[in-house]
Amino acid sequence: MNNQPKPDSKTYDDLISDVKKGIIKVPKFQRDFVWDLKATAKLLDSILKGYPIGTFILWETDQRINDIKNIGGFDLPETPLGRNVQYVLDGQQRITSLFAAYLGAKIKKPGEKKVTDYNDIVVNLEENLEEKEKDIVTVKDEAEIAIPLHDVLNFDYQMGNELEQRGFDKAQINQISAYSSAFKTYAFSTVTLRQNDIESAIEVFTRINTGGKVLTLFEIMSAKTYDEANDFDMQARWEQFQKKLNDRKYENISPSVILQILSLIISETRECKRKTILGLEKADILEKWDDAISAIEKTIDYFRTVLRIPVSQLLPYDTLIVPFSYFFLKTGKAPNGQQRKYLEELFWRSSLSLRYSSATESKLAADIKKVDLIIDGQRPPYPEFKLYINSSQDLKETDFSTGNAICKSILCILAYYEPKDFDSNGKVLLDNSYLKIASSKNYHHFFPRAYVRKHGSDAETPYANSIVNITLVSAELNKKRIGAKAPSVYLADFADENSELKHALKSHLIELDDASVIQNDFTAFLKKRSEALYAEILKRIEPSEASTKIDAVHETILEGEGQLVEFKSTLRYDMRTGEVNKKLEHVIAKTVAAFMNSDGGSLFIGVDDHGNAVGLDLDYGTLKKADRDGFQLHLGNILDSYLGKDVMKLWKLDWPLYDDRHNCHVQVTRANKPVHVSHEGKEEFFVRKEGSSQPLSRAEEHEWNKGRF
Repeated sequence: MNNQPKPDSKTYDDLISDVKKGIIKVPKFQRDFVWDLKATAKLLDSILKGYPIGTFILWETDQRINDIKNIGGFDLPETPLGRNVQYVLDGQQRITSLFAAYLGAKIKKPGEKKVTDYNDIVVNLEENLEEKEKDIVTVKDEAEIAIPLHDVLNFDYQMGNELEQRGFDKAQINQISAYSSAFKTYAFSTVTLRQNDIESAIEVFTRINTGGKVLTLFEIMSAKTYDEANDFDMQARWEQFQKKLNDRKYENISPSVILQILSLIISETRECKRKTILGLEKADILEKWDDAISAIEKTIDYFRTVLRIPVSQLLPYDTLIVPFSYFFLKTGKAPNGQQRKYLEELFWRSSLSLRYSSATESKLAADIKKVDLIIDGQRPPYPEFKLYINSSQDLKETDFSTGNAICKSILCILAYYEPKDFDSNGKVLLDNSYLKIASSKNYHHFFPRAYVRKHGSDAETPYANSIVNITLVSAELNKKRIGAKAPSVYLADFADENSELKHALKSHLIELDDASVIQNDFTAFLKKRSEALYAEILKRIEPSEASTKIDAVHETILEGEGQLVEFKSTLRYDMRTGEVNKKLEHVIAKTVAAFMNSDGGSLFIGVDDHGNAVGLDLDYGTLKKADRDGFQLHLGNILDSYLGKDVMKLWKLDWPLYDDRHNCHVQVTRANKPVHVSHEGKEEFFVRKEGSSQPLSRAEEHEWNKGRF
């Protein structure tokens, strides 16, 4: 019972003094200041009349947690060394209002342009203090004879003289002095909690705020881990990281992800339950924070480039980031071919079994054991993962919803093939803001629902909103060009303006010349597309022995670019403009020459900078002979033109299949004499340095060639 807090009191002067000295602080986990001028005026009016305004509950401790640094332009000082700090657990809105009124502060609330000026709170000198029902402290313009509250709160002898010069008579000045004294001597009720641990303080805060803000685990841990000496503010660090996530279009990731990752890495039990996270030591979190953030970045890049999930809104669960980040934390590098297949199986089985729809923490603890097996090159068993899609019929019967993890899984598969717009063959731009609701125009029912309702049979209409009927298209295309038209009708319109319509539809797993499309046969369409989608699912959840055995070329791509490896998305097709760009051909020639002048190497055309398969179809579309033979002929002409025919024996081609797309592998041998690039009447010399092709001046070339050729 000795720890039971005892009631106490502080005067207005003492309260303000303690705030100004940095002894009383408002913790950062409190909600933003929301009171308006009228609410503050009402509070001060109650104080002036001697009414109780509730008790301030303070937590006194020698610990330092994150707190509010500025109120109304006044920078709050740090707590003096050797002094305990008193954090406000209950009464933040009141104490902030009192301090803002004392300062006559100007405050702009988050998200608002309007500035609230606390000098606009006045004391009405026409009203009598005895008339309790009338407000004496009010907002400007509601009283004719008034004085700013700020002046009353700061009244002293000198101000009395100033007020006399401003036209106030002695009776009014005496009245102001009396009001000032009433404010300054008002005894605010306080209760101080002196248990030093933050868990007790959080428990008190949670209990007394049952009708207000409920603290999230992240907010609690942000308060607990704040460390000024190490410049660590978890909330600020996460907000900074959010900017990077925004750039990657993964801004919807919950901060709980980082806590789960840290707990799985730090805790001895390798769990991420709430109790376990709360028990993590601050020093351990500070030590592992940057590594965990880096692992999340690598995971998101992996999702975007390898799984080709361009935006976070498509992720079945953002919890999926946790086991993958665990992998990157444990290994420190990208997965090899076998690990990659097993990780992808984990991703798809988790998604299609609704793995993280409940009991997430305990399931994550089990799933990192599967990741440990994957790291060791073993395929994990999945007896506890019950798949909800076990046939093409199951897919057909899945109603489309943006909040459904099964539907999101299918959307991820569709996104993997980088769907093209029907009218332009341009890549469909997907954005989180467009994908949150099912009515978004990014989601197109290939057989429009209005069309199915009007022309479909009784057996067909229930499937109008099936996930199998969903395609991803640009919003404007869906809204203005398609409407309720039959597929054969709107596709005929697009065929006139898009010569690559067949290719565009293939990117949606739809065949243009299929009878179901030509004849508007919805039943046949559902059957064929559901079978195609289910085949895609099987590829992902049942990695064959052959699929996990990666050949040397495949492994080279997975290891990424370096001194001996270079990736180029295309030979001549500019992915930004959608047109032929001759400058890209020059870049190809420079790269090949650089390999010849160095130690040889491999150039992969049809693979982007991230190791993501692009394929050769885009380049094929720019050639008269739109196939591999045409590509080989054109590439040969480029190298002959830039490098000369005498180096033909130094390069050869093969056409490896990578992520279901062929690329062109240019194998380059080291030359026995300098190879120059003839470009615009000049002879250029390139070499490989620091993993890129770099030009050398004549003098540098001379030094490079010494003893080399």
